[in-house]
Amino acid sequence: MKKILLTGGNGFFASRFTKFYENKYNILALSHKDLDITDEDKTYKAIKEFAPDYVIHTAGIANTNFCEENPAFTYDINVNGTLNVGKACKDLNCKMIFLSSEQVYNGNMEEGPYTENIKPIPNTEYGKQKLEAENKIKNILDELWILRFTWLFGLPEKNCKVNANIVSNMINSILNGKDIKEPVNEYRGMTYIYELIENFEKIFDIPYGIYNIGSENNLNRYECACLVLKGLGLENRLDCLIKKDFEKYKDKPRDLRISNQKLKDQGIKFSLTKDAILKCLSEFNYKL
Repeated sequence: MKKILLTGGNGFFASRFTKFYENKYNILALSHKDLDITDEDKTYKAIKEFAPDYVIHTAGIANTNFCEENPAFTYDINVNGTLNVGKACKDLNCKMIFLSSEQVYNGNMEEGPYTENIKPIPNTEYGKQKLEAENKIKNILDELWILRFTWLFGLPEKNCKVNANIVSNMINSILNGKDIKEPVNEYRGMTYIYELIENFEKIFDIPYGIYNIGSENNLNRYECACLVLKGLGLENRLDCLIKKDFEKYKDKPRDLRISNQKLKDQGIKFSLTKDAILKCLSEFNYKL
C-alpha cells in the first residue's frame, strides 16, 4: 500500500481526500496543529518519520484579503513553508504534488482561458506568493507536479472543513434571507470537489510538470449562481432571489478561466462547471 502524507490535513480538499482514499492508501494527514511547515527541522523530521511515497502539499493561506493585509506572515507559510516541504522531499526521495492556484493568472491582460504555456502575471499578494513558490520549488525538486487549482465547491459534510464556494454561499444566503448579488464581469472555472478527488490519483501516473486542473467554464459568476438556484429547484424565483452586479470588475472583467487540455491529453477529464454544479446537487439530493 502506497503511503501519502498531506500537509494542511484538515482543509477542504485534504479532509475529503483522506476519507475517500482511506482504504486504498496509507494516509497521514497533518494539520497545522500537527506540523508547522515554517519550521524546517520539524517538517523534515515529520516527513522522514512517515517515509511517504507521495507528499501532497495543500497547506497554505488562501484568503486573498488576509494575504494583502499580512504579506510577511503569509509569505512565510505560502513560500518558505513550501520550500521546507520541497527540500525534505528532495532529501528523502519523496514525490511531491504542490497545490497552486488559478490566481497566478489574475493579472494577465489577455483573455482566458489560459494554458500552462502563457506567462502568468499575478496582481494579488496571494497569486504572487503561489507563483514564487512554484518557481522556487521547481529549482529544488525534479519529481514534482504543480497543480493550479480552480475554485472548488461542495456541500458541508461531517468532520470535513467547509470553504466559501458558489454552492454553499448561495444556500447560506437563501437560508439566512440575505440579498444576493453576483458579478456579471467575473469568469472562472469552478470544480466539484469530488470530481477532483476521483481524478486525483491519476496524477501519480502522468509526467511531472505544471498542470491547470479542474473544470473549464465560459459562464460568468451570475450565470453560475443561477444554475445553483435551478439545481435547488428554485428556478421560478430567480428574479426575486438574485440580482446582477454590474459594478464589480466593470473596468476590467476578472478572467481566471483555465484550459485543462494538457490534462485531457493525459486522459484526465473534467465536466464543465455548469454540469458539475448540477452533478453536485444531484449526488447530495439537495433541494430547497
